[in-house]
Amino acid sequence: MSEYTNGYKWSQAAVKALLLAAVTIVCNTITYLLPDSTFLSLLVWVVRTVASVWLLVIFMKQFSAATGEGAMGFALCTVLLSSLVCAFYDAAAIAWLFPDMLDTVTEALTQSMNTIPAEGQSILERFIDHYPRFHFFAAFIKNFLFGLIVAAIANSSSRKKDIFTDGAASEAEEDELA
Repeated sequence: MSEYTNGYKWSQAAVKALLLAAVTIVCNTITYLLPDSTFLSLLVWVVRTVASVWLLVIFMKQFSAATGEGAMGFALCTVLLSSLVCAFYDAAAIAWLFPDMLDTVTEALTQSMNTIPAEGQSILERFIDHYPRFHFFAAFIKNFLFGLIVAAIANSSSRKKDIFTDGAASEAEEDELA
């Protein structure tokens, strides 16, 4: 791959990653602002998941059509950058934007600390103090792995070839050689 194509891939991946992350950020913000409704949260989660998968597949097809190359490397770059942006937003939302979420987590963990031995309680207290950091890494890994799986499935499904036309093409090549 030439430097031009590599630079093009990364610049396009950055733009597409921001668009992909925007879908997740908007849906997560809606979830954070909604009252505790399981149905609405589930609905927003489904919308976010379907929209993210659809956008990633569309972006992969666009890149492949524009460059004539496979889109897996592009998808990997896009998913990596998008996962970083989404994980940072989630950690910032917990730490600064919506501190009520951290209070909810802290309250739930504090209630469960009564059943934990004293050694475990000190570990849990340190975990609560650094929860946004742990959440950043957990969200990054979760989003990256999910995106990687979606990209791999989309990449393998886009490479399927029609067995009838491939066979006809190879027979025509054999006739020309004979």
